[in-house]
Amino acid sequence: MPVNNETLGQSAEKVICDLSGLDSSHLETRSHPDYEKILMPLIFKALKQIPKVVTHTGLERGSRGGQSKSKVDFILAQNETLSLKTNKSANTMVCAPEVGQASWVVLEKYYSSLLKENNIPYLNNKYYKKLVFNSIAKFTEVQINLLFSCDYLLWIFLLKKKFNYKIIKVKNLKNFEWKTENFSSLKKDGSKKNLNDWNESTKFRYNNISIIESQVHNHRSPPNKFRFDMKNLCKLLNL
Repeated sequence: MPVNNETLGQSAEKVICDLSGLDSSHLETRSHPDYEKILMPLIFKALKQIPKVVTHTGLERGSRGGQSKSKVDFILAQNETLSLKTNKSANTMVCAPEVGQASWVVLEKYYSSLLKENNIPYLNNKYYKKLVFNSIAKFTEVQINLLFSCDYLLWIFLLKKKFNYKIIKVKNLKNFEWKTENFSSLKKDGSKKNLNDWNESTKFRYNNISIIESQVHNHRSPPNKFRFDMKNLCKLLNL
């Protein structure tokens, strides 16, 4: 079994199921015993800080249908919801569900009004870059809303070679106004990038804190990826 970040995520989901008395047989081939052993005490502690886990929904299809994945990983007591994000290395980049790495068709649905504002008829590599670069504040807001679309977010990450966790109670998030003038994308020499400087990957700072990496690759499907640096995002949002 290849051990990657998805393996860590599936292992964490299995441990949550096991500790909550839920059937986890559907995760056995996706999980890794070594990760389960490491995560067990960590997740045991985390579960004491959220409502009781009732149902696992992480492998279900999303409400959009088709190949969409559910934005909700677990249903909690009182019908609250939990999403799970994991990082197996010091790299703390995460994608929002639905839109962080999605087909052009899906993104055209979520960004239909923004496409009209930018006179963009459809999305491809060129127009995606234009959309992100010219409307970075509004583009980010949609991504953030989906990243924090559940009542709770459990983030498991590596800190000083040991796994740690953070629980974010979404209703405690303060309304954050994303302002275009506070975003910047810089070249190696510190000067500002323009749209033509974007080749495959570009990073965006907010108030000089690096929080976003946006990628467009010619030989990947889907070709786009929009990721947040969770460590720096938590710092920016005072989480």
